[in-house]
Amino acid sequence: MKKYIIVLGALALSVASFSQSTYDALNMTQMDPVLGTARYSAMAGAFGALGGNPSVSKDNPAGLGVYKRFDLTFSPNLYLDNDKDVNFCLNNFSLVINFKNHEEREHGYITSSFGITYNRLRNFSRYSSVKSYDYSGSSLSDAFCSVHSPDNAFNEALDLGLIGYDEKGNAGSNFSLNDNFDKSSRYIESGHIGQWDFSYGMNISNRVFLGASLGIATLDYSQKNFYDETSLNEDGGYFFYNNFLHSDGTGVNFKLGAIVKATDFMRIGFAIHTPTLYSIREKYSVELDYNDQYPGQPEIEYDDYIYDLSSPFKLQGSLGFVIANRALIGLEYDFDNYSTMRMDDLDGKLEIQSETMKEEFNAVHSLKLGAEFKVIEEFALRAGFAFMTSPIDYDEYMSEELYLYRALSLPQKTHYITAGAGYEGDHFYCDLAYVFRNQNAKFFGMLPQDETACNMNLKNHNIIATLGWRF
Repeated sequence: MKKYIIVLGALALSVASFSQSTYDALNMTQMDPVLGTARYSAMAGAFGALGGNPSVSKDNPAGLGVYKRFDLTFSPNLYLDNDKDVNFCLNNFSLVINFKNHEEREHGYITSSFGITYNRLRNFSRYSSVKSYDYSGSSLSDAFCSVHSPDNAFNEALDLGLIGYDEKGNAGSNFSLNDNFDKSSRYIESGHIGQWDFSYGMNISNRVFLGASLGIATLDYSQKNFYDETSLNEDGGYFFYNNFLHSDGTGVNFKLGAIVKATDFMRIGFAIHTPTLYSIREKYSVELDYNDQYPGQPEIEYDDYIYDLSSPFKLQGSLGFVIANRALIGLEYDFDNYSTMRMDDLDGKLEIQSETMKEEFNAVHSLKLGAEFKVIEEFALRAGFAFMTSPIDYDEYMSEELYLYRALSLPQKTHYITAGAGYEGDHFYCDLAYVFRNQNAKFFGMLPQDETACNMNLKNHNIIATLGWRF
């Protein structure tokens, strides 16, 4: 069994609510590696060694060195997540400025480009719910009497009569005496992560392409968890315990990349990404009520916290194949080491949270494969596939040792299937892409109450269009 007991000590303290961010940070730093322009997305983002696309600046900035003209793109995205709501966002905006070398030369500096690009890295749009009937007599109200219970929850439950003291002075639940319960939990996520990249790429002898990029990421993440229990006995009764979280912040990262044109047929790419260093402000609140005693304002806690978060360190390797100027094949491998994530606050390093990340989080291995075939000179068809391993192992016994007092969703493996088509004229081009994302997740409706996790498949559909001009 892994050392989930690390979290337990932190949650027994007055900063219990903030300690929950250890696992929220895992969700907030997972990106969708295939989102970008429609052409990029249709080929599953496998452009690391191919270049010539503005979205490659977030992967391998050396891809800007492939450009020979100015490029302006605009990419709206229509997406549908498992919350069944249709959402709209700007997936990509970019301006690539090419600096031509007016001297005819074949060796040394040939040309270079500077790019200003915006890419949507992740859309948070999720609704999950679980409902169960419990005849064991076990209630979350019992956990309020535990030494691990937050003080505010214990005190409020005591004031409401949800828990009380017996003749011997021992605290116990008055609600769990009903034995049979209807339990339900709803989990809602919303928000996004976007990134502006300021990149420079250089072409040397038409064989070596070098690039660097400064990324500025913006995070807006909200999470709501509504949990309630209703007695199935004749005397009735119910209570709810709700959690609300909102995090927003700005982060900075730096990327270096290179592409080597080994032959006219094959290109080799490599890139290194520093962690994104976020400064995050987190707002957290909790509501508790028993038999609707506080219909107006049931809030019992509000917390506002500022901390720093370091995302995973990343390495990328890629191959690109150009077949008779008629077809492209891209293959890319990404290594994201989530165990290197860290959290700090104004008083120093958050050792417990950082140690949990080091012990429990995994290195994620991602593979992206994409292809393009020109049916005619102006029209191309594209398809791709991508796969990501799980950033955290699931331990079936972990719920016995976690005292989060909220729902918990652990992301598991993810795969993508992509397809698209595009038209390219002398100056204007337009592309269309479809991206299907399927992520497995282990979901606990309430910890420490739940004993086993629900298996969930979180499906996402994206339709991306790109309008572009080259001049």
